[in-house]
Amino acid sequence: MLVRIGGEVKNYPWGSKNLIQDHFGLGVSDREVAEVWFGTHDGGESKIQGSNQSLSEAIGSKLSFLVKFLAAQSPLSIQVHPNSIQAKEGFAKENAAGISLTAAERNYKDDSHKPEILIAITPFEALCGFRPRAQVLEIFLAFSESEPRFGELAALAATDASVEEIFMELMEDRALAERFSKSVESLDSDSIAEQARLLTVGLLEKYPGDTGALVALLLNQVALVPGEAIFLPAGNLHAYLSGLGLEVMAASDNVIRGGLTTKHIDKAELSRITDFSELGNPVVATKKLAEGLIEYPVSASEFRVYRAQITGTNLLADLDLPAGAVVVCVNGEIAIGTSLEEREVLKKGEVVFVSQAKKFSLSGSGEAFVVLGS
Repeated sequence: MLVRIGGEVKNYPWGSKNLIQDHFGLGVSDREVAEVWFGTHDGGESKIQGSNQSLSEAIGSKLSFLVKFLAAQSPLSIQVHPNSIQAKEGFAKENAAGISLTAAERNYKDDSHKPEILIAITPFEALCGFRPRAQVLEIFLAFSESEPRFGELAALAATDASVEEIFMELMEDRALAERFSKSVESLDSDSIAEQARLLTVGLLEKYPGDTGALVALLLNQVALVPGEAIFLPAGNLHAYLSGLGLEVMAASDNVIRGGLTTKHIDKAELSRITDFSELGNPVVATKKLAEGLIEYPVSASEFRVYRAQITGTNLLADLDLPAGAVVVCVNGEIAIGTSLEEREVLKKGEVVFVSQAKKFSLSGSGEAFVVLGS
């Protein structure tokens, strides 16, 4: 089975009027396009191109993963996702409490975890996991020269206080968030502290008084080049800041927010499920499988992700397809053929679903991502 599928467009305020449209040649939009979903998620299911049949109807089942184009013109909320046990417990607890699935204060929309990977299509900036403690202390000490409150926070960071304690101090200090941009003076332009200051000032311009902008000081700032990726397992506190990327996740909608948003924030639940351990290099180390084919090895059982760069020669992908695959062309033009003698030519932005064929080949000149389900 080899069929073209359409995407479900999501218009959110943090999206862009040009990132997805320009890159994929979709024309001018008068609304912010934030995401385009490909999969069988109830929140936005793909249809077989040229028909009204949904993908799940065509294949007789649901996919274990969801693929998205994601375009961030403005920062998304600082957020974290639960693990499987936390999701099941949280979903059951909120159901028992009679909280509607559509209620603003609802944390758990389903009983599944939501590991996800974000791969940059254009340069992409994000926050991902907690910085090393030494960097946090360096930033606080630099800020303390003009803002005394950071002297107190530096003293706390220099003790054996947990990262969670420091995190909660920042989460609760709205007064500091309100005066930060004026009270913390500029520093050496090459310093980590100045980069962190500029980030926080920029976030506060968009979200005045939001303590999530202070929490960002504790997180790794990541600048991805096209093809690089970050993986976000359960408990990883993160935020997407800007750029166009391909996001792949388990098919869940569980998000616990911690700031940079007007939506519901549950500080207690956020603190309970966040992993406060330091994260070294957040960028995923890829694995070369063949010339032009790499894998992004991550600890998610619901999906595997590959990047194929084709330059005129045939690339044979001998991959097991237990639940099918989604193939997304993000640059150039590629042809996909299967061992069942099916063939489709994809241009930039076009997507197919393939199953029942153990082998498929890619040819042409371009770049595609292949996402396999479990």
